[in-house]
Amino acid sequence: MKKHKHLDFEINLIPAIDLLSTCICFLLLTAVWLHVGSMDVKQAVGGQPASETAKKPTVWVQLDGQGTVTLEVRDARVPAKLAKTKLQGKEGRPDLEALSGLVAELKKSEPGLVTALIQPQAATLYEDIINTMDAFKKNGMVDLGVSPL
Repeated sequence: MKKHKHLDFEINLIPAIDLLSTCICFLLLTAVWLHVGSMDVKQAVGGQPASETAKKPTVWVQLDGQGTVTLEVRDARVPAKLAKTKLQGKEGRPDLEALSGLVAELKKSEPGLVTALIQPQAATLYEDIINTMDAFKKNGMVDLGVSPL
């Protein structure tokens, strides 16, 4: 005669309920931060049709990993020598004094110039991007943007 095993067993649900209640509390606490940490932004370039876009003078700035800064002015009446300028870096970093002087000259020749778009390369240091943005801000360029890599 065979003995039958009991197939009934009990599962302790208290630890599972404790874990679920902790997860729910964490979810409720973090859901509040979703609205606090949000920021409304609009796309500066390319968000509207070309026919609706007013031509504003813009400086396109290219940064490379060796500190070389290339400035190209578009849609502005500036002298030919300032329209496209290349500044060599010092010790692998951008020459911020020369850049500030050049931006001041650009602002003097075109007072409506307030927009600069910075295009860093992958090897460009984050600190160099921030310092470049500061140099433009100090010289009256209020609309700054960084294009993605």
